[in-house]
Amino acid sequence: MFALLAGPAAQAQEAAELEQIIVTGTRVADRSATDTAVPIDVVSAAALTNVGVTELNQALSTALPSFNFPRPGLADGTDTIRPATLRGLAPDQTLVLLNSKRRHMSSLVNVNGTIGRGSSAVDLNTVPTAAVQAIEVLRDGASAQYGSDAIAGVINIRLKDKSDGGNVSMNYGYRDSSYTVPVGTPPNGASWTAPSKLKRGMSDGETLTVSGWKGFSIGEAGFLTLSAEYKD
Repeated sequence: MFALLAGPAAQAQEAAELEQIIVTGTRVADRSATDTAVPIDVVSAAALTNVGVTELNQALSTALPSFNFPRPGLADGTDTIRPATLRGLAPDQTLVLLNSKRRHMSSLVNVNGTIGRGSSAVDLNTVPTAAVQAIEVLRDGASAQYGSDAIAGVINIRLKDKSDGGNVSMNYGYRDSSYTVPVGTPPNGASWTAPSKLKRGMSDGETLTVSGWKGFSIGEAGFLTLSAEYKD
């Protein structure tokens, strides 16, 4: 109410000084991350890009100290929908919001012998990294405000709301390794004196990721932001 009575000049000054608005874990509009009662981490889109990985879950595990993203192998469906944990609790005990709206869990129930067995995780990798404006992480139990699925905390993904601009990026990588092995078998377990060596090489893990976003204006105040990502 004070801002409305102060006039346009005061409103313009406040808008110029305001850097970010955090809406996760608080009902007060003017509360910042430094004086909140609970720890809130804000990860910007630039921070996610600077990590150097294309998966949203993996980027968060690098940027957040309490976010763990294991990579189980030969574990059926959890190879693709990998369970992410916050503060060491089960994946379904972290509430995931998309623009402050609840994000549905995946249809895969983790019945394998991996982290988060018996739970269904939200597949954050279905959200393109290019579509993310910022991610707010409430690293504390918030079940009193959000419900029992927020025991570990809350992750709120805020999507881009741009009316202009755009960006396209492409990432490619693979693993290349080479090593040498001795040829033949030493007699009676004796050590090699002058062994013959064979050089071998192996390459795998080729990954191609193309992502981008574009903003469009609709009328005087409307906008439409499209984002897409392709990964092979």
